[in-house]
Order: sequence, then C-alpha cells, then structure tokens
Amino acid sequence: MADLSRYLPLSRRPDVDESGVTADRRAETAEVLRSVATVLRAGGDELWSAPTDRPGWRVADVTADLVRGFDRTRTRRALDAAERLVRGGEARRLDELERLSGPSAGADALDTRAATVLGRERATGVAELDDAVVAALLVGGAAGADVPLSARASGAVALRRAAAAPTEIRAVISGHALRATDAGWEFGHGSPLVDTANALLRFLMGIGTVAPHPPRGDERDDVPSA
Repeated sequence: MADLSRYLPLSRRPDVDESGVTADRRAETAEVLRSVATVLRAGGDELWSAPTDRPGWRVADVTADLVRGFDRTRTRRALDAAERLVRGGEARRLDELERLSGPSAGADALDTRAATVLGRERATGVAELDDAVVAALLVGGAAGADVPLSARASGAVALRRAAAAPTEIRAVISGHALRATDAGWEFGHGSPLVDTANALLRFLMGIGTVAPHPPRGDERDDVPSA
C-alpha cells in the first residue's frame, strides 16, 4: 500500500529525491476528460438526458458546464462557489450554460479539451483536475458505473478535498487516515477509514452520503506495515 504523500508535494515526510515530483496535472486531467468522453459515447441519448446527483442537473448540463468552465480563474471559481450558496444561483448558472447538441458533441468537446491540455505549455493544476473528476463522478453515477480514474488522479483530488472539507465532513475524517481500498493510496494520520477511491471522493465532495468506515474483513489485509 503506497502512502500518497510519497508522490505528492506534501510536507512532513522523509527527505527523498523529489526531482520527479510535480504539481502539473496535465496527463491525469486529459485522461479523466477522455474517460468521461468514452462513457458519454457509450451511454448515448439516454445517458445524456439522465439526472445526476447534483440536484437539477442532467448529464448534458454537467458536460456543458465542464466544457465552458474548465479554464476558470481562481477568482471566477470563488464567485461560482459563492453563487451556489445564494438562492437562485444554481438556476442562473444552468440558464447561462451554452448547450451542446448531444452526447457525441459533448464527447468530442472533451476529447478536444484533453488534447489542448496535453499540448499547452502551461501546467494544469489540481483545481482543473478536480473539475474533471467531479464531472466524472456525476456522469458515472448517472450511468450506474464508475468512470475510470487513475490512482494519481483520484488521490490528488481526494487530498485537496480533504484539506478543504466543510465542517460536517471534517468531523467524520478528523483524526483518521483515509485509504482507498482499490487505488493503493493513503494519507493522513490516525486510525484508518477506508472505501473505494470513487466512494471516498463522492463523500469528500458532498455528493455521496456514505461515510468511509474502519477496515473490515479483507480490507484489513491492505494495512501498511509499520
């Protein structure tokens, strides 16, 4: 079981050669965008019109929002987050979306975005990766299947979300390490709480109500040795 802190630029870990450590998430982000595109093509019109776990948002809306808002500035992200707390903010955001014609157009737009991400010179931060992962979870939930996420992608976003979790989520995870039973990463200190990477992400993002749990059964076999 790998400790995610060995692969991310975190503090309070043993001194090692960090020449290969990077905060650039271009590869992971492009991979997630392409995975979502694949699911959209497979799901067709039925998935395109399906509701997601974001109240009032269909897969078509989530995809359009990702395509439109991917390169948001930090200020724009803060304003969007504040808008969601204001009555009517979500409805206005939905009304302002530039609609895509269907799942094929949405998938093509995501593939184009992935190619742009890989080809540009500037780095892609974890905030943009987070956008892609949120969309992957919402689309996957609507499809009834997990959109494939690499361990590096799921781990980086989980770490970001845990660090900025709201009070009710922080109350559950405080004093615990979080471990993905299917992705080989763990971070934090204390007795472990475990679940699949997707389930942990859903909980940390507030779109899933099932909290991680102490290891049980075969899950105990993944406990790292001291």
